[in-house]
Amino acid sequence: MADATAARRRPSFERIGRWVGGAALATSIAFIGERLWRLEWSTLQSHASWGLAGAMIGAPLLFAAADRALARAWTALVAPERVHPPRDMARIYARGVLMKYLPGSVFQYVSRQIEGAKSGIEHKLLAKSALIEVGLHVVSSMSVAAVCLLFGRQPLGALAAAGVVVAASLAARRALLTALALQIVAFGAFALAAMLIGATVLPAGASLTHFAALFLLAWLAGFVVPVAPGGIGVREAALLALAGPGLPAAGLMAATLALRASSIAGDLGYGLATLRRRAQP
Repeated sequence: MADATAARRRPSFERIGRWVGGAALATSIAFIGERLWRLEWSTLQSHASWGLAGAMIGAPLLFAAADRALARAWTALVAPERVHPPRDMARIYARGVLMKYLPGSVFQYVSRQIEGAKSGIEHKLLAKSALIEVGLHVVSSMSVAAVCLLFGRQPLGALAAAGVVVAASLAARRALLTALALQIVAFGAFALAAMLIGATVLPAGASLTHFAALFLLAWLAGFVVPVAPGGIGVREAALLALAGPGLPAAGLMAATLALRASSIAGDLGYGLATLRRRAQP
């Protein structure tokens, strides 16, 4: 009886989650549409420059590097003893990176669950590692955002704190701490990408580290909302809402669109390049 009641509850919770996620996505798209409607499109032309073109090359590389660090963090959780070849694990993760752009936002985990099981990894271990990974995403992204905010006041202290945490975690040689360190490195690359784009389109007096912190918070918003593939729509709406009061509309919109294009390019580049490598025998 209790099992039947629990079975009925699970689908209802899933439906509620989908409805909430769908509502958040629809609201985000409407918010972005309203901002685009009010924007003078001619003002975006002033942000087109060789500097932005260069940033649009560097930022995808940073996002791709972040994917690589995240793949290694996941591998540390799933195969800390290196039982499975690292290249094979990277290929499994790369497929998930590409799958996250399918509607539903969960297919990256479904893909890893299926491909990992085919490689001989237990379903229970894969599911456990996914839950830990999600928790580390929250901790790591917020930690790097805090470092970015602290950097504006105490740059040396912020960098020293981050460096000590990463170095100590790697030195401990424990799977969880290794994954934490690698995720901090990954979100640090996210922050650098935001600063690189921001440096070319935001006003000269804008704090790039503050903008990077807001981008990480917006990324987290897009990550936790179900339904939105790759956080598309939700992340952009969150960034526009968080940074809107202090930045010109045109520059902020240009940065937001450039960051989305860069993250997609980085994901595609990392995923396709990794999958082109042959699996280890």
